[in-house]
Amino acid sequence: MDFKYKYKEELDKLLENEDNFEYFNHLIKKLRKYNTEATKEIIDELLLFAIENNLNNTIAWIYYYLGWYFMDTSKYNMSVEAFLISNDVFEDTGDEKGLMYACNGLTNVYCQIGQFKLANEWGLKGISLCEDMNDKEALCTLLINTGINYIQMKDFIKAKGILKNIKMINYELNNSQKISYFIALAEVEINIGEPNKALVYLDGASKLDDSLNMNTDTSEIFKLKGMAYAKLYEYDLAEKEFIKCYDFSNQQGYIYEKCSSLIEWSKLCVRIGRYDNAIQTLEYVSVISKTNDFNVLMKESYHLLYEIFKKLKNEKKALYYLEKYIEIDDLIYDYEQNQLMAKMNIKHTKREAKLYKLLYDRTELLSSIGQKIISNLNINSIIDLINEELNNLIKADLMGIALYDCEKGDAAYNYILVNSKNKSTSQFNVNDKHAFGAYCIRNKKDIIINDVTKEYKKYTNLKPDDFNKDIFEKSMIYTPLIIKEKVVGIITVQSYKENAYDKDDLNILKIIANYAAIAIDNAMSYKKLEHIATFDNMTGFLTRFEITRLGQILYEKFKEKSFSIIMIDIDDFKSINDTYGHIYGDKALNMVSSAISDYVRSSDYIGRYGGDEFLLICPGATKSKAIDIAERIRKEIYNKIFILEDDISVKVTLSLGVYQYGENDTSFIDGVKKADKYLYMSKEGTKNKVSCDI
Repeated sequence: MDFKYKYKEELDKLLENEDNFEYFNHLIKKLRKYNTEATKEIIDELLLFAIENNLNNTIAWIYYYLGWYFMDTSKYNMSVEAFLISNDVFEDTGDEKGLMYACNGLTNVYCQIGQFKLANEWGLKGISLCEDMNDKEALCTLLINTGINYIQMKDFIKAKGILKNIKMINYELNNSQKISYFIALAEVEINIGEPNKALVYLDGASKLDDSLNMNTDTSEIFKLKGMAYAKLYEYDLAEKEFIKCYDFSNQQGYIYEKCSSLIEWSKLCVRIGRYDNAIQTLEYVSVISKTNDFNVLMKESYHLLYEIFKKLKNEKKALYYLEKYIEIDDLIYDYEQNQLMAKMNIKHTKREAKLYKLLYDRTELLSSIGQKIISNLNINSIIDLINEELNNLIKADLMGIALYDCEKGDAAYNYILVNSKNKSTSQFNVNDKHAFGAYCIRNKKDIIINDVTKEYKKYTNLKPDDFNKDIFEKSMIYTPLIIKEKVVGIITVQSYKENAYDKDDLNILKIIANYAAIAIDNAMSYKKLEHIATFDNMTGFLTRFEITRLGQILYEKFKEKSFSIIMIDIDDFKSINDTYGHIYGDKALNMVSSAISDYVRSSDYIGRYGGDEFLLICPGATKSKAIDIAERIRKEIYNKIFILEDDISVKVTLSLGVYQYGENDTSFIDGVKKADKYLYMSKEGTKNKVSCDI
C-alpha cells in the first residue's frame, strides 16, 4: 500500500502542525523492536515527505531516528553524521526537547566507538538541557548513559556514583530505563568485586526484559552473567551464559554484541588455560571488528592477543599485536581530534591539546579553510582550493596533491608553482623506490626534509650518481591523506630554501590533510553514491527518492552560490510502447538514458523522476550554463537513431525545463516545481525544446 495513502490522516495532521509527529514517534519506536528494515522504510518515506513539504522539525526527528537505525545496524560513522544533522536542525528550529534527544544519541554512539571525551561532552550538554526544562525522564536516560560511558572508561567508582544519584531524582524509571540501569549497575559490581550483587541486578533486568521483548539488552544480560560467574570461579556456568549470548546475538544479527561476548569468552579461556581457543576467537573478532569499524573491540582484541603472546613468550607475535593496538589507539585519538577540530572556534573553545596550543594564532584560519574543503563535493575543486588556501598557512614555492588509485598502484600529482601560478601534473607508481611520494604512501608516514641533498637516502634507493644535485626544492614535507586506514593520496609543500620547515608546519599540513582526506572520501562517496544513493534498474540513474534527498543536501551547500536543475522528459514515449510493446519500450528507455548520461558533466547528478522523466542537478551552474547543458543534451538526442532490433529503429526528442535557484526559494523541492512548470511549457506545441524563466 502506498505510504501517503496508508498514513494520509496522520500526514495531514503533520502538515497542520509538526507537533503531531508524536504518532510517528511511537510508530518508529515500536517498529525498532521488531523489524529494522521496516523502520528504515518508514524513515525514508517520512524524510521524503518532510523535505517535499519543508517540515524542518520533522526532518530533524527523522535524522534522529536514522541515527538509531545506523546504531542498530552497526554503521557508527553514519550514525554520528545523522545525529549531528539532527542536532543542527533542532538548534535552527529552537526545539530544546529535540536537542536533548540528539545529545542522548550522540552520547550513545560516541561511547560505542570509544570517543569517551566526546560522549561526556554531549552527555553534559544534554543533562544541562534536561535540568533547564525539568524533564526528569530524559535526565534519567542521560545520567544512565553517562554512567555507562564511565564504565567504558573503566572508571567504575565514578560510574556507580552517577548511577546511584539517579535515585535522588523524584522520578519512577520506566521499564526500559530500569533494564539499562540494572545492566549498568551489574557491570559496575562485577568490576569492583561484587559479582553476587551483579547477579541480583541481572535477574531483575531479565524479568523486565522478558516483558518488553528480547533485544540487544538480552545479549548484554547473558554476557554479564557469564562475566559474573567467571568472577565466582563458576567456569561451567560462565561458559553456558557466553554460549547463550553468542547464539542469541548470532541468531538476531547483533554483530557487535556477538563480538563483545566472544572477547569476554576468550578471557575465560585464558583464565582456564585454553590459550589456543582464546587466540582463535580473538583473531576472528579482530577481523569482524575491522570489517565493521568496531574500533573499541578491535583495540581490546589486539591488547588481549598481545598479553597472551607475551605470556606464551612469543615475542614476535606479541610485538605484532602491540603495534596493531597502538595503531588503532592512534586512530581513535585522531578521530576525536578531527571531531574537535571540525567544531573549533577560538572565541569559545580553549585548546587543551598541545598541537592546538602551538597553532593558537592560526586556528581560526585553519578551521575556516577546513570547512571550505569539507563542504566541497568536486575532487578537482578540492585540489584547487587546497593549493589556493595552503599558502596562507605555510610558505612554499611549490605545492601539490596526488590522488592514489590503490587498484592500479598509481598516484597522479597536481602541482602548482606558487609564485607563477603555473600548474603541472605528473604520475608515479607506489612501488617506485626513487619517489618520496611513493615512500609516503607505502609506509603511511610523514616526511620532513630540510636539505634534500643530504636526506634523500632515507627515503629513496637513489645512488649519488643518479641524484639530481641541481634540484631547486631543498626543503619538503609530505604527508599521507588517510581515511578509514586507507591512503587516498598525499599532500606536499616544498621550498627552494634549506631548513624552511619545522614540526609546526608538519602539524598544520597534517590537519589540512585530515580535512582533505575527509573531503576526498566524501567526494568519492558522492560520485559513487555508495552511502546515500540507490539506482533505478532500468536507467542506471538515481531513484526519485535518492535524487530528491541528494538534491536537498546539495541545495543546502550551494544555495548561496549558483545552483541549477533541469527537468527532462522524452516526447511521446507512450507511442513507442504502444507501437512496439513494453519490452522494446524498456530497451528504448535504457538506450536514451544511456545516451543522456554521456552528455552529463562529471560534477552533475541525474535521477529518474518518473516513468520517462529525469531530473538533472547542476551544482555551481548558472542559468546560462544550465541552458547550454540542456541544449547540448537535446541536440545530441535529436541527432541520434536508436536501433532496438535489426529491423526496428526509432528517433526520440526531448523537452527540457531549466531553473536556477534564487533567494525566494526555501527548499530544493521549490525549484523542482518551477523546473517542472518550464518543462510543460516546452511540451506545448512542437516539443523538442528548452524552456526557462526569461
